[in-house]
Order: sequence, then structure tokens, then C-alpha cells
Amino acid sequence: MTQDTTVLSTSTIGRHSELLAMAALLADRWSVSEPTVPEAHDLIAVRGDESLRIQVKTIKLREKEGVPYYVIRGLKNSGATYMKSDCDAFIGVVGEHVYLTENREITDYWVKVDEANEKWRYLPLKITEKGAIN
Repeated sequence: MTQDTTVLSTSTIGRHSELLAMAALLADRWSVSEPTVPEAHDLIAVRGDESLRIQVKTIKLREKEGVPYYVIRGLKNSGATYMKSDCDAFIGVVGEHVYLTENREITDYWVKVDEANEKWRYLPLKITEKGAIN
């Protein structure tokens, strides 16, 4: 049986988002690891004394009253909302754009596309001079 390679599986898309999230966190000087056993969070990021348990989501593009929005789903596969005991933050990935936002224990995180950089923390994939090691 041959596999249809014209359509990416949801697991492939999800893994791609996780890898982009890891690359963006590394470029922002975080140390990144993945849990060994299944957890409610996908990644653990540590920088100095700060640590974050992060759930990675692929951002959906939605439109409301003619205005484009980015949406991060704050729901588990079970339909339950991610609580702060599950994860501290979400990383949403759309194309090559990576955004970090705090877990506020809500079902959906909406932001106007043109306000995403103001409301969510943009994490560039590129290592800048600020992030370079001397």
C-alpha cells in the first residue's frame, strides 16, 4: 500500500510546529527539552532562573466580520481547557512565525493578525547578535 504524500498528517504538522518552536526558543537563548514520558506540555524551556512548561499549537487563521485573526486553541484532545497545572504558556506557530503567550486557562486565544506582535511575544527563528555567544 502506498502512502499519500500530497497531504501532511496532523502529527507531521504538529511536529513541524514543535521543531520551529524549539528553534525559536534556542535563538532567544532558552535551553529546551522535551518530556521523556507523555505530559500535558510539549516542551520545557529554561533560561537563568526562569522555566516554562510550554504547549505548542499550530495557529489557525480565522476571519470575524471581515477581520483576519490568529487563533491558538487552548483545548486538549479531550476537549478540556489547559490549566496552569498543565502548562505555563503556549507557543503558536503559523508559517515561519512563532508566538509565545501566557496560559490564561481559556479555550481560544484570539488576536488580530496585525496586532499579533503587540499582544503576543514574537520569537524570531534567526539567531541575532543579541543572542549570539561570544
